[in-house]
Amino acid sequence: MNYRAKLLYAFIAFFLLYSFSYSQCNESREIVVCNMQTIDGDSTPGPDGIINLYTELGIPSGTGTWQARPRYAGTLDQSTGNVRTWEFLNATTNITREEYRFELFTAACGNTPAIVADLILGPYAGEAAPPQANGANAEICETDRLDLFETLTQNEFIPAPHLNGRWEYIGSSSGANFKGSFDLNGSTFSAVVPKNDDDRSTDNEIFELRYTVSNTTDCTANSKGETIVKVSVVRQVDPGTGNLIEICEEDITAGNWDTDINLNDDAYLVGEDKEGYWLSELDLTGQLENEQDSIINIREIYDDLIANRGARFGCASYSFTYFVPQRSAVCTERRASVSFQIFEELRPFEQSPGIPELCINQIPSTYDLYNLIDFEDDGTNNFSYNDDNYVSWRQVSGPADLGILTQPNSLSDFIPDYDYHLGTINLNAGVPGSYTFEYAVAPKINCTGANEILDPFVTDSLDLTFDLTPCSVLSTLITIELLPFDYAGENTEDLIFCNTDTSINLVSLLDTNGRDTIVPGGVWRDSIGNPIQNEFVFPVIDSVQRFNFTYTTTTAKSCTDSANLKFAVYKQANAGDGTDITLCSDDLNVTLFDLLTQTPDTIGRWTGPFGYESEDHRGVFDANNTMLPVLGQGTYTYLIEGNEGCPDSDQATVNVTIIDPVPIGEDIFVSYCILDGRVNLYDVLDRQTTRTGVFRDIENTAALSADGVVTFEQLPNPNNEVNKIYNFQYVVPNLAPCDESTLNVEVTIIDLPEPVVPNPQFCILDAKRLDDIEVDVDNFNWYATLESDTPITDNPILLDNDVYYIANVDVDNCESDRVTVTVDILNTGERFANGDICTLEFQDGVSPDNNNQNDTFSLFVEEEFNIPEAFPDFNLQIFNRYGTLVYEADKNTEEFRGESNTSVRLGDDLPSGTYFYIFNPNFDNNLPMQGSFYLAR
Repeated sequence: MNYRAKLLYAFIAFFLLYSFSYSQCNESREIVVCNMQTIDGDSTPGPDGIINLYTELGIPSGTGTWQARPRYAGTLDQSTGNVRTWEFLNATTNITREEYRFELFTAACGNTPAIVADLILGPYAGEAAPPQANGANAEICETDRLDLFETLTQNEFIPAPHLNGRWEYIGSSSGANFKGSFDLNGSTFSAVVPKNDDDRSTDNEIFELRYTVSNTTDCTANSKGETIVKVSVVRQVDPGTGNLIEICEEDITAGNWDTDINLNDDAYLVGEDKEGYWLSELDLTGQLENEQDSIINIREIYDDLIANRGARFGCASYSFTYFVPQRSAVCTERRASVSFQIFEELRPFEQSPGIPELCINQIPSTYDLYNLIDFEDDGTNNFSYNDDNYVSWRQVSGPADLGILTQPNSLSDFIPDYDYHLGTINLNAGVPGSYTFEYAVAPKINCTGANEILDPFVTDSLDLTFDLTPCSVLSTLITIELLPFDYAGENTEDLIFCNTDTSINLVSLLDTNGRDTIVPGGVWRDSIGNPIQNEFVFPVIDSVQRFNFTYTTTTAKSCTDSANLKFAVYKQANAGDGTDITLCSDDLNVTLFDLLTQTPDTIGRWTGPFGYESEDHRGVFDANNTMLPVLGQGTYTYLIEGNEGCPDSDQATVNVTIIDPVPIGEDIFVSYCILDGRVNLYDVLDRQTTRTGVFRDIENTAALSADGVVTFEQLPNPNNEVNKIYNFQYVVPNLAPCDESTLNVEVTIIDLPEPVVPNPQFCILDAKRLDDIEVDVDNFNWYATLESDTPITDNPILLDNDVYYIANVDVDNCESDRVTVTVDILNTGERFANGDICTLEFQDGVSPDNNNQNDTFSLFVEEEFNIPEAFPDFNLQIFNRYGTLVYEADKNTEEFRGESNTSVRLGDDLPSGTYFYIFNPNFDNNLPMQGSFYLAR
């Protein structure tokens, strides 16, 4: 392109952009795309389904910003204006023309779109998948269901079909002769193919279907709105239907199955495809030799069963499998089974020899008829039948209904694990006579099933409890004889008599049923079996006596009857004889019942002064038990009420007199320091305590005098206890029966050990005080003299050869003996006992820069020296290198900070350099010291 052409092109583009920028906003446009499969939006060969909104509308690229509905935002590239049309699922219809809408926003139109463009898509029904060898686009088995969209194809150059179309059936390869059926539901398709006459051929049918997507008025010839596909449906192979044949053992032993049978006969397998065969490898009987074999013999199978399991085999099932292989890759193989079930036949059973005779009143009143049956026993197996789900009883005859336990009529009333097989009857419900019952067994008992209940008496084959097995129900009759008994009366109890009676007739005491008469001549026995006379004489008793006797009658055939007789014989009330008693008020512990004589009964209660009533016969008083009342003086009455058998009451009395002891108070607890010396124990007694008693040295200390004085130094303390306790007793005599009045006096003597103080030796420079002396106890007092009463409290400074006195002290202000302590203060230059020297070393530099390090010429250094305290009269002089005095100090002068305090340069900051000092302690033998330091600024 030459320069002029380029200039012209640029002018045209500018003109279009300028014109568009100033055009009317909210302009409606439509973009119509009819041929979906040919859309190509780039230079790469092959369609891709991409269109450009700028190009389609003739708008310069980059004009404004495109937006789409949120659901279609993924199809739009806002930076380029490209739209991926193949991602839209549906073709545009006349009622969905605004579905695919895009809006262009420019600065000139603000929030109002400059252009609203609706994309109109022509219908596209897709491309059919490549045909297979049979010309069909897809193949399925008749047991499957096909989504017809699977017959269409798509890739990077072929779009997916629009989904708003409709599938319809056109026809099949058999045309009007097709005898099968098909089902088209939306896009899913299935069909049933009938069996051909040729059983060895692969039966299939090819169906033709059309997919149509509705067209719009905008696209007529340039769109693909219809696609036709073919579907091949293959018939599934059919192995037929196998039957279940049930055989009873008795049919086999009778010879009915002793012949070969062909499993392919319709009696066993019906409707099978003929190309199948029997799977001999699955045959556990060995009857089938190979896949061409279909002949079996039931008698041979039975003989093997008996040889392996024996006579008690229950039931056995045998299955033979017919196999038809698959004809097509889309269908599968199929199998069918023919089953034979052999049932063990019931072995006969009957009543044991003899008819049992049962007493009608026997205990227990229930009787199990099952115990009267003899079942077959071949020496190895006992063919007894007791499964409650398969047996039942019924009464056949008899003068009364004995309520035999049978299976219920309703399955819902059946109780699992209930002993229906026992045939339980109630003998007490009958009358004397002969009774017959029938016991029956359902043959399926040998082959029980889960949750199954069968009644052998049911004959209706439609009844759920009917046994459908081919074997026969077996039953037998059971007969019994019920015998009468001699009536012995009814159980009788709660009879009451008094021991003042003499004897009673026992039979006359028994209750009756109001119908029968008690038969005399029976036997009475007590609870342990000893015989008792009918005329019973009361024994001598101490309390109520209860008796339990049994009256028994016996018939000629040994039927017995009995009745229990229970009665009580009460004893006439006996309260015993009373007495008088005197008690001391400090010992009011007594049991009133123990004071009675003549062996009183223990069922009475006491009453007495102050409304007293006892809880039992004892009448217990215990002064130490706060739950009991306090015994008071007066008369206490023991009363025994009459009882059920003996209504007359009896009573006895106890008269109580109480004497008070002399009151002397409670025990006393006192403490003294051993330095107190002594104590008179009469002085510690309460003022209200009588002084008529004496003190006892109960621990034999030998420190108690006759007049009650205890001397502390005489008290023994072999273990040197600090707080030693000594007990003494104060005793006052009383009138009988009161014991002497006593109280204990517990005396604690506090004897503190002397404190241990190591020899105090300090350097004079430390300026130590009294509190700096180490002591081995926590609490102590310092004294100025041995006899001083006032402790030192001002913590004086220690001087050489000072003498102090120290005593150990406790919280009660008891002291130990005082210990003398002499102070040793070393002057400078003297040595400690360990060899260290008491010496003074001043710092070698001063830097007054306020960094808290050597800001002054220090006269106090913690843990090293304290000049103002150690030498209160000291003198310090500082000279410059020319010998001029620049600073002079005593204990009242501020420390040297590099400033002069002499008249020569008063208040001046001294220059950096070396300065000299002379320190004079002015104390005893401590000599002056001199040295130098450097002043740094």
